[in-house]
Amino acid sequence: MALPSFDTAWRERQRIQPRILVLEIRDKNRVDESPLGWIVVEREEAYVRDPLDGQICEASIRLSYQRITARHSSYESGHGQFDGSYSRLLNTASLTSSSVTNGAVFLGLPELYGQRVGTYLMNVIVEWAKQWPDAAVNPIELLSGQARGDNKARRNRFYEQFGLRFDYHDSGQREGVSLPMQVRALSAVETWKNNIFEHRMFDYLAERLDAVESAQAKFAALNHAVAYLSAEQKKAEARPLRWAFRRHYIQNAGRITIGLALAVCISLFWFKTK
Repeated sequence: MALPSFDTAWRERQRIQPRILVLEIRDKNRVDESPLGWIVVEREEAYVRDPLDGQICEASIRLSYQRITARHSSYESGHGQFDGSYSRLLNTASLTSSSVTNGAVFLGLPELYGQRVGTYLMNVIVEWAKQWPDAAVNPIELLSGQARGDNKARRNRFYEQFGLRFDYHDSGQREGVSLPMQVRALSAVETWKNNIFEHRMFDYLAERLDAVESAQAKFAALNHAVAYLSAEQKKAEARPLRWAFRRHYIQNAGRITIGLALAVCISLFWFKTK
């Protein structure tokens, strides 16, 4: 039987991604090079239904992420979460909070800033919220302390690419609040597909096992070669002339065999003509 967290599921005739995915992150400017990193993303959804009509009253989604690092790296870095929620009573959906309140998102992956990881996560929240197209989008508040310098412009573009527009409080666009809009006006963003690749957990583990087995096979071959060369060195040191003759014979065995065969043929021909 398949493991639910690792396999594709269905909800109300709609195909949804596995609960746990592994993201392969490549440099958006050098996609052909080796990955910059790997991230595990776990998706958790919760729904509360009205016992009378069965309609969804409240819902929430949480995307927890953790970067895969070497053993010596600190587990305290490279992880975080993105949240979203919906309230039927308020007819509101939040893209940044688990309780339909004002908020903003923060990506705890400084080594991967600018590589569309945040875009990927927010896009999942936006697509989830589209279940309620008539719901109002809860305001997103931008504060001056959230970003500095070039990061400020990048922060603003991050939200605006999803169709959000802001009433900025200053000419430098350091602070502001998103303008009222409905979920149906939000835009899905797929630019992340150019440098972020989704892998099922089993596929990722299988690839890692293949890499380990390949490395072990190469290591065994190298060990065999080292052992052979070491044995040859000992023979050469013990009987250098005999070893040199033997090596000469092995390297020229084909020529010697052909030469002997030709000599035999010539001898037979000579005896027949006598």
